[in-house]
Formats: sequence, structure tokens, C-alpha cells
Amino acid sequence: MRNSNKNEHNFMIYDQRLIGKKPSDEFVEQSRARLNAMFKQRFEQREELRKEQQLLNDVSFNAIRRLAKDDPALAETVKNARKLSSAHARQHLHPPKRTTVQGRARLGSVSVTFVPPFNWGWQWNAQSGQDASGTTAVDANAGTMNFTADTGDNGKTASTAVAVGSYFQPLADNGIMDISANPSLSYYMNTWTVFDSAHAGGFIGLYVGQYTLGGEFVQAVVNQQIGLSNVSGGNQGSSSGYPLFASTPVDSDHFYEIWVWAGGDAEADGWSAFWGSAALSYANLVVPSISIFAY
Repeated sequence: MRNSNKNEHNFMIYDQRLIGKKPSDEFVEQSRARLNAMFKQRFEQREELRKEQQLLNDVSFNAIRRLAKDDPALAETVKNARKLSSAHARQHLHPPKRTTVQGRARLGSVSVTFVPPFNWGWQWNAQSGQDASGTTAVDANAGTMNFTADTGDNGKTASTAVAVGSYFQPLADNGIMDISANPSLSYYMNTWTVFDSAHAGGFIGLYVGQYTLGGEFVQAVVNQQIGLSNVSGGNQGSSSGYPLFASTPVDSDHFYEIWVWAGGDAEADGWSAFWGSAALSYANLVVPSISIFAY
């Protein structure tokens, strides 16, 4: 059946007999803190790997840099690359088009389509270095989110992640839950290098966390991160509907947080007179709906 009950702000009202009781605000804060810790650990691991690789790169690059030192043509090339990377960092993508989806639910096997406003939003960022920056914005009410990871003129690392989501508690003792979403997005990732290395990348996917009915985290039953791009050059793209799908066993002794998430990373050394690098990763996303089918 189609649930057409809406409040005065035209928000969809979902029957808690179908999806379970809404988790507390305390649970939401603990969930966000857990995601923050997950990405903080990931950022620190990537930083250690970057530093290890940089020690190897410096040996070979420094040999070339010494030979090219004081070359006026090279100095001009570095200036142009620096200007180009700064110009691209100041540009902004046009927001992707929004698809209109009707929120709905039906009995039997449970099928629910969540539409904005979603229950929760989440955002995270980290950076190292003098002026590398990770910026994020999430509007759970509108289902929109964006991120920018920019190494700036002086380089090092920036990392970001964003998400919107809801929850579900199964009615059946045991079953299967299919999760799907079709967010629209536009993204741009690029690196600029002169006798140096850099990296830019991004991901999109679904995350599903399993919790006891008392709100204790059990495990991540879905941790999907599909690479949008991992480049040592440039790449950009857009999609009016990027298909995401996952399936997992579920039971009525637990409830599940369900997120559509995305993120980006950028790593570079910055600019000197005769060599250097910069990296940039940014994206705009619109999540028109998140659908579940439990059977």
C-alpha cells in the first residue's frame, strides 16, 4: 500500500510499525563518532603510506631536480602549473539535477522508499600540512551533500566524507534486506605535477551498520566504497542516477542504520621554484531516495 500521510511541511511520515522505533539522539551522536573514528584511522594509515612512498620518490625525483635546477623554462612551467591548480580549486561544479521520488511503504514483505528529509546527515574531514583543506556540507532535509579535498599551494593531504541516511528494524525473525539508491552526482578530480607525484580520488557507496535493540554497535554488514576516480592526472564526470545496490541478512533482534555516503582524498607536496605538485578532488551529490526491500 502507498502511505500518503505527510505533515504540514510535506514531509513523508513512515509507519513505525513497518520500520521500527526511531533511535535516540544519543545513538545518532555515537554513530557519527564511530564513523569519524573509522575515517580518522583510514586517514592516518594513508598518511603513513604516503610518507613511506615519499621517501622512495624523493631519491629519484631529487636526482632529476638537481639537474634541472635554475632552468628558467622549468621555473615558468612550475608557475603555470601552480596557477592552473589554483584556478581549478576556485571553480565550482553545477549541482546535479534532482529526480522526484514518491515516498511509499507496503505490507507483506516490507518495502520502504525513504525520501528527503532523511533522518540523519554526517560529515567528516581531516588535513595535514600548512594549507591543505577538506571541506564538506550535508543537508539531510534536502538530500544534498558535497565535498572538496584540496592540497593548496603548500601540499600534503586532505580527506573528506559525507552521508545521509535512515534506519530500519525488521519485522521478521530472519530475512534478507536489499538496499538501493540512485544518487545523481557531478565530480572533478585532478593532479598537477612537475618532477613530482600526486594523487586524487573519490568514492560513493552504501553503508549499513547493525545494532542491538539497546543501541550497541555489532558490525558493519555493508561497507561499500565504489571508486569514482583514482588519478595521477585528471578526470571528471556526472551521472543523473548512479546505481547503488547491496543485500544483507537481517533479523528482528537488531536494527540497522542505512547511509548513502561519498568522499574524496587529495595528496601532493606543494610547489617550490623548480618542481612541485597539487591535487584536487570535489563532488556534488543529490540523493532523491533510499529504498529497502525486506523479505
